[in-house]
Amino acid sequence: GRYGVQYDQTAVDALFDATASLLGDALGSAQAPAQITETAWREALSNAWGIYFDFRGAVPLTVLSASLSGAVNQALPEVGVRRLLLAEAEGAVRLYYSNESTGLYYACDTAEALSGHVQTAAAAYSPNGTVFAYETSYTGLAPYVMVAATQVSPKVYHAVNPVAQMSESDREELMESLGFHPQSNNSYRSGDRLIVNEWPDRLSILDDGHVRYETSASDEPKYPVGAAGEPADAKAVTEATWALAERTLGARCGAARIYLIGVEQMSEGEWQADYGYCLNGAGVELGSDGYAARFIIQNGQITEFELFFRSYTDTGEQSIVLPEAQAAAAMSAQKAEGSELLLAYEDAGTAELLKAEWIAIQTP
Repeated sequence: GRYGVQYDQTAVDALFDATASLLGDALGSAQAPAQITETAWREALSNAWGIYFDFRGAVPLTVLSASLSGAVNQALPEVGVRRLLLAEAEGAVRLYYSNESTGLYYACDTAEALSGHVQTAAAAYSPNGTVFAYETSYTGLAPYVMVAATQVSPKVYHAVNPVAQMSESDREELMESLGFHPQSNNSYRSGDRLIVNEWPDRLSILDDGHVRYETSASDEPKYPVGAAGEPADAKAVTEATWALAERTLGARCGAARIYLIGVEQMSEGEWQADYGYCLNGAGVELGSDGYAARFIIQNGQITEFELFFRSYTDTGEQSIVLPEAQAAAAMSAQKAEGSELLLAYEDAGTAELLKAEWIAIQTP
């Protein structure tokens, strides 16, 4: 049997706290990955003692290894991963993962010292009926949708635009968090926005909660990425953009959390990093694009970004949704081939009550 939790941030945090050190040890000691078949991946998922991790976004392996083990494991590739598995069989622990961009599966040998620890950690939990779609009759769903047997009762949230509610001192604090001088003589009001010009940097704070930044190349960049004179990598991009997203959006989003959607190298020297809002384990589909922040990195500095400020408050109410198994069956019956079933909040960007609902996302 399998024990699984999702859409309950307290339970997810507790389970992650209990198992993250094992994942960190595995990432830190992992040998070079070898490609495996999907059959081997499923065999490990279904038939071995294991701990499975499904992150909301695709996190670069190098970033995961650095954050959980303290150093980048050079044996691991710089690819974005969402699903990882620690599986123990015949006294050995292997680290499995799927490459989100190619759909291929890999396994890595890990340190002998991990032997026995995965089984011990997993045995502490009693099965609660959680299954993967490929283990069920829900053949229309993406195979690795995790379907829980327990009823989900998502919270109802009130969403507002915090920029519209800011006092003059609040706006000055926001400017300072972005590295701009709040008393600059080069700031002025133009229609629905406050514009700050500190050549070569330009910041626009719109009344609807959007904040935009752009700059030209500079020898003294406002937002450097990585070590001077060295090309940026996924780890440097994530560290620089996460810090900026957390001290701006993260400090003003109320009950939400910021999470990394993905980091992508667009071309040589150019990267893009996207972040989203998450409410009690369910993602927020914000506006037409879904993300809360997008950063563009060129030649070792952030040259553009777009932030969407929203603040969420728990109303104390709960919304009613179908049990996940029923929602999965209904979606499968609609022949939504290959779709992933996700609980999500749709936020159009205006003040309103947000109720979670099941949505279908087409997976690669």
